[in-house]
Amino acid sequence: MFINCNKKLLLSIFYIKKILYYRRKKLIKRGCAELKEIIVQEDERDQRIDRFLLKLFKNTTRGNIYKLLRKKMIKLNGRKAKPEEFIKEGDAIQIFLAEETLNSFVIKEKKSDAVSSGLDIVYEDENILVLNKPRGLLTHPDSKEYANTLSSKVIVYLEECCSRTFKPAPVQRLDKNTSGIVLFGKTYDAMKKYNALMRKRAFKKFYLAVVEGQVPSSGEVVGYLEKDNSRNRVALTSDMRNPDAKKAHTKYKPLKGFEGYTLMEIELLTGRAHQIRVSMASIGHPIVGDTKYGGSKKYGVSTQLLHAYKMIVEDQTFECENKELNSFIKKLEKKKGNK
Repeated sequence: MFINCNKKLLLSIFYIKKILYYRRKKLIKRGCAELKEIIVQEDERDQRIDRFLLKLFKNTTRGNIYKLLRKKMIKLNGRKAKPEEFIKEGDAIQIFLAEETLNSFVIKEKKSDAVSSGLDIVYEDENILVLNKPRGLLTHPDSKEYANTLSSKVIVYLEECCSRTFKPAPVQRLDKNTSGIVLFGKTYDAMKKYNALMRKRAFKKFYLAVVEGQVPSSGEVVGYLEKDNSRNRVALTSDMRNPDAKKAHTKYKPLKGFEGYTLMEIELLTGRAHQIRVSMASIGHPIVGDTKYGGSKKYGVSTQLLHAYKMIVEDQTFECENKELNSFIKKLEKKKGNK
């Protein structure tokens, strides 16, 4: 009797699968669903299929992707795929969905009006693009600004480097009101390489800033940063007991002194949000214009006078200037010469 029950169960499963198979075929035949096949490209390999599909279909949820995989509405090489399976170059992903449904999964991206001449290019080759980001421009899009960002402008400029799931992206970021060098990876392999170098702290990053007061000698600031999301600012502490606090290490060197101000070279050994700004404030020398951390507005400067002027990666050195910083220094020099 137990054997008969098992046979009935197996037969039921078999017929259910058969019904679903023919139903899917009928839907495709009637035009309700279409078979779309995607061949995995070189720059799309070595990632989980669920993550690949989420990049491809940005207007759906992870749960829905799992559901489509489970119901075999999305297959890998003609068979059912698990979400955690890795895809390889040349793999075929079959999608059995109506065109209307597919279109609803895709976000129509807004294109920036920026042209290539709107970018200040420091260096470019087949793998990377190095830019001088102006003050007042976001590195990445956020909920308030999508089109007018450095990343959006780069995607327009490097349109030929974009694929279904890859777009050139910055390896590091700068605050909106910090100017200077930002490095973009133009290919999937370049992004992997430079992200790995960044994690190993193989990037050497140097900034120029004008701070308030006279800084007599070189030094360093080592501590832990605690973020206050409600106020969008960080606090520097020596207490490492907070599990959310991030270690921050900053070196600084005075380059030139003026009456009441110092031009500084600052090396960032760890890359934390607002790290330089709070570190300079912690030694009593806030950055000119950085009102959030105690700086004052001077000579028309209303935001932090901070510029990422040099980056060293492997055997390459990239440098760029900032007109606003140079103009401010000239005003200080003129004031000093008049006395």
